[in-house]
Amino acid sequence: MSEGCFNTLIITSLDDQPLGKLAVRNSEQRPSYATVKRWRPRSRRVSLATATLVLVVAAFFVAAYAFHLFGSQPQNCWTRPASAPNTAIFTIVMANEGVNVGFNGSKYHSPPWPVVNVTLGQNVIIHVVNNDTVQAHGFQIIHYFDSGILGGLAPGKCYDVKFTANKLGSFLVQCDISCSIHILMQSGRLNVNS
Repeated sequence: MSEGCFNTLIITSLDDQPLGKLAVRNSEQRPSYATVKRWRPRSRRVSLATATLVLVVAAFFVAAYAFHLFGSQPQNCWTRPASAPNTAIFTIVMANEGVNVGFNGSKYHSPPWPVVNVTLGQNVIIHVVNNDTVQAHGFQIIHYFDSGILGGLAPGKCYDVKFTANKLGSFLVQCDISCSIHILMQSGRLNVNS
């Protein structure tokens, strides 16, 4: 070996345990040392924090999926509101087929239909159900619910109109948006009696 010599290096781990031997050519005739480091996490805290983060993210996705399957159930529109003292509760069904075409079957009744009779000072809940499968329908009571249901009531949805009958008289109940059976829903009445 004319150009240099070979040194034998012992490669050790961080805890000085021998891992193997390596021959290194050294042209300057000095001993050389090499260290091979094994990868280790910086600390147990970092490992624990990483594992905790992974578990939290996984739990979030599991909870979101479970909420999607079992979470907020749609409102049952056929359940009437609970009764309360001095409260009159009515249900009005809007539909474009079957026996309830119009407001509570107003297609098959002479006007005014439907008729809602209440007493002055009485609390009123009108449970409005859109049983139509295709289009939205409106609901408005002149003086008591002038604004109507914004944009109409979507198919399969329901809405509770609540107010106190504070003015005597007969008030128009009607559909306030354009729909295919609009003409059949223009003659309802709310009668507030003393």
